[in-house]
Amino acid sequence: MFTLIAGVTLATTLVAPGTSNIDNKWLDYTQPLTERNHVMHDSPVSLYQGRFYVEKDNKLRYCIRYREARHSYTQDNGPHHGAYQFTKALAVGVSWMIQKELRATGTPKRQALHLGRTLRSNDIAQWSPFWQDFAFWIVWDHGAGKQHWAATNYAGAC
Repeated sequence: MFTLIAGVTLATTLVAPGTSNIDNKWLDYTQPLTERNHVMHDSPVSLYQGRFYVEKDNKLRYCIRYREARHSYTQDNGPHHGAYQFTKALAVGVSWMIQKELRATGTPKRQALHLGRTLRSNDIAQWSPFWQDFAFWIVWDHGAGKQHWAATNYAGAC
C-alpha cells in the first residue's frame, strides 16, 4: 500500500511487464477499481496535481464532481460514468492524452503504453480516483474544456 496524501491509503501496484517499480513509487496507486461499490473521495484535494492542475479552478472541480456524481468515483448514469461523468468516447480519448502526458513527463515508454492500455480496457468508473482526477484536469485544459460540464455554464451552480 502507498500513502499519497496523509490519511489516504491508495491501491496496490500496477507495473508494466519487464519494468521495475523501485524508482516509480508514484505508480503504486494505478490499480483500476474492480468492485462496483461506491468509492467516495469527498475531500476538496485533487489527487492529481501535475502540469494540468490549476489551483484557482480546484473549487470548481470539487463542485463539478459533487454535481455530477456526489463525489462517487464509481457512479454510473447510463452513458456517463465516473466522478466527472465522462462518456466512453471521452474516456478513451483522454486515456490517450494521459498516455502522451506520461511520456512527456518522463515515464518510460513501455510503462506509459501499458498504463494507457490499462485505462482504455476499463470503464472510467473503474479507474482509481487519481486517474479520474488526472482525466478531469486534462479535459479541463485550464478552463478551455469547461463546456463538457453543464454545471459551469451561466445557469449552473458552480
